[in-house]
Amino acid sequence: MTDVAWVAMADAGCTLVNTRSTTLAGILALCRYIEPLFGETDQPDLPDHIDCEDDASAYIPEAFAYVIGRAIEELMKTVQT
Repeated sequence: MTDVAWVAMADAGCTLVNTRSTTLAGILALCRYIEPLFGETDQPDLPDHIDCEDDASAYIPEAFAYVIGRAIEELMKTVQT
């Protein structure tokens, strides 16, 4: 893979992982999607690490879990108002 293609894939992967679900159904779907990733050592077609929006870096499953937590926080704020 060329450097340009790798950078494009890494950017797309970061965008994908950092996109928060806005509904409970979306959060549930994401939880089901990431379940197998916790048992794998090599996530296909995603970079090894993802940079989170707060400049932290995490493995793919950890990054998804972080985004799920943030999505739940945002959903709880919306429900409370």
